[in-house]
Amino acid sequence: MVMKSLSRYSRAGGRWPAWLLPALIWLVTAGGLPVTATGLEAPDQEIIDYTQFSLDDLMEMSVVYGASKVMQKAKEAPASITIITREEIQTYGYRNLAEVLTSLRGFYNTYDHNYDYLGVRGLGYPGDLSSRMLCLVDGVRVNGASIGGINMNMGFPVDLDLVERIEVIRGPASSVYGTNAMLGIINVVTREGYRLEGFEAAAGGGSFGRRSARLTYGHETVGGLDLIASASVGQIDGQDRYIQELDEREEEWSQHYPYWNDNGGWFRDGDTEAWHSFFGKATYEGLTLESMFSYRKKQNPMAPSTTIVNDNSAQTEDTQLNLSARYRTRLWDRVDMVGQIYYQTFGYDGAWPYSYDWEYNFYDPADHVVLYRDKFRGRRVTGALDFSHRLAGGHAVAVGVEYQHNLKMDMSAHDESPYFEWYDFEFSPENYGVYALTELRPVQGIIVNLGLRHDNYTSFQNSTNPRVAVVTESMGGNVFKALYGTAFQAPNGYELGSQEDEVDTGRSGLSLIPEEIETYEFIWELDLARHWTGSMTVYEYVYREMVAGQNANDPTGDPADWDNDQITSRGAELGLEARLPGGIQGRASWTYNECKDRWVNPVWSESRAPNRQGKLNLWLPLRRAGTRLGVEVQYSSPRRTITHLMTREYTLVNLTLVDRSLVEGLTISGSLRNALNRSIAHPATWGEYQDLIWQDGRSFRLYFTCSR
Repeated sequence: MVMKSLSRYSRAGGRWPAWLLPALIWLVTAGGLPVTATGLEAPDQEIIDYTQFSLDDLMEMSVVYGASKVMQKAKEAPASITIITREEIQTYGYRNLAEVLTSLRGFYNTYDHNYDYLGVRGLGYPGDLSSRMLCLVDGVRVNGASIGGINMNMGFPVDLDLVERIEVIRGPASSVYGTNAMLGIINVVTREGYRLEGFEAAAGGGSFGRRSARLTYGHETVGGLDLIASASVGQIDGQDRYIQELDEREEEWSQHYPYWNDNGGWFRDGDTEAWHSFFGKATYEGLTLESMFSYRKKQNPMAPSTTIVNDNSAQTEDTQLNLSARYRTRLWDRVDMVGQIYYQTFGYDGAWPYSYDWEYNFYDPADHVVLYRDKFRGRRVTGALDFSHRLAGGHAVAVGVEYQHNLKMDMSAHDESPYFEWYDFEFSPENYGVYALTELRPVQGIIVNLGLRHDNYTSFQNSTNPRVAVVTESMGGNVFKALYGTAFQAPNGYELGSQEDEVDTGRSGLSLIPEEIETYEFIWELDLARHWTGSMTVYEYVYREMVAGQNANDPTGDPADWDNDQITSRGAELGLEARLPGGIQGRASWTYNECKDRWVNPVWSESRAPNRQGKLNLWLPLRRAGTRLGVEVQYSSPRRTITHLMTREYTLVNLTLVDRSLVEGLTISGSLRNALNRSIAHPATWGEYQDLIWQDGRSFRLYFTCSR
């Protein structure tokens, strides 16, 4: 079911925007940068060894790792970066990854009461399972094996309470990470045992019968062995949901699908959700062993694709297991090595009740239900080796190699009683990638970042992706970044299987063409005052969607025979952050984006992204010590639906009160979500008869965390 709405992106070829040359001239001549007499000699610069600092120090310095696989200040990294800390996650009451990311500039979310689908800067179709963002947990890629998606709900492999910080890195990064890193990277860093030194227990509840519990233990031994282990469990009873389209179209649809809807548009006693997870990590000197397991079961109350209304057998189950080992060491002066290997399994099981079979024989659901089951299974082993070297003068170089073998990439679907097989795909593709990047400092105040990666796949043609970035910093601390890069998305298991009759994955006949993206981005980060910083970003993303293959034996074939689509996204982002005396802090942003799809219509915004977004997060300390209020406001302009209508604009307000003063070691957190009880609708996914997916009204959450 989830695969029906997958779409694919790619780039259009090498056109340079008209504003690129003037911007580069401004960069060189107007940046107010000091240069040496020759303009070529690099002055002696202090070499910062980030490995000597604790995580607290690195967070205070705003140092990131995910942008280039080397430690660097966020200001110097070749990307627009936002860092979300554990304190912020708690202050704003976030309970899953989708809530965190939706609060950031440029990001938007679509929730169909089964999965969250993330979009950024105008790109990201509802239904694509966020597969064009790369997600890492402590360096481990957690995008699914068969589809490449990210489970951003409670099925995420790590409970959000175990997250120390999240690095959100916008823009393409295939020059370092390969596939999935088209729109950005989400790098999740987990907590360490020494921060707990004992047990931490948490329990909570909320609207719709929500309840959860967690038990965590952390400890660092005298010998330096750091341990943390945690288990979480939770459940939501759900609620009745009214689906307007079901009610209005009952008579029309009943003519074609008898027994489809006899409940007045209501789906009752559905929308339930249950989950549990386990996380364990052991670190000794440079060696880290880590395990993650998650399970989520979700009922779907929206009766998608003409499934039977008010039948609670419509549900999905997702599981994920990750076992990893990582070793980090310093080989010799200023040369670091990181080696890692990890084994992962992924599972998806969907059940969808129908009142008719594949030959359109109809049944009364009271007597017989045709259950459609789809199942995805993935197992893979990944190994990677990275070397980085910090040279005199502040220069740096990094090289690495990655190998991935999908031991299993199986996808199947069938009807039960009467049995009918819809598809059964089995693949075991392999791929390897090699990359090199360098960070040069030709003169004081200028950093040139160059990166290149080549990926070789057994399932489609190779892909090579560069990245070029110039970062300048003036005497006043203002930073300007000019970025260019490309990225790609490898065909997933469903796309490979859908074309198995046409595509020879051994490359003797047809070969699949990956999705690609080409991006131009300019970032200006400003120190406005002692406690204020600002940013301004303009960008252009160009994709080409290639959903068919080109005959490898006839490379001169007419490209018009390909099914391709170009999508161009342009926009601007304004950001403001403040850390004021008295503990008040916050961030605000305004974004504008326009997205044109030439294949469908050059005017319509077919990504169904909001053109305008405004966001505000405020952290307000209250009079009582240890008490703070988190205020979150999100504005979204109308979004286009599948019938080319528009959703309503809305303003969402979330409030969270956190108190640590009542009892030592006890933290109480209470949240009001959608505090103004606004009617909010997201566009439905492709292939559905519904046009709008209505979101929850006002709801509450209450959590207690005790540390001993």
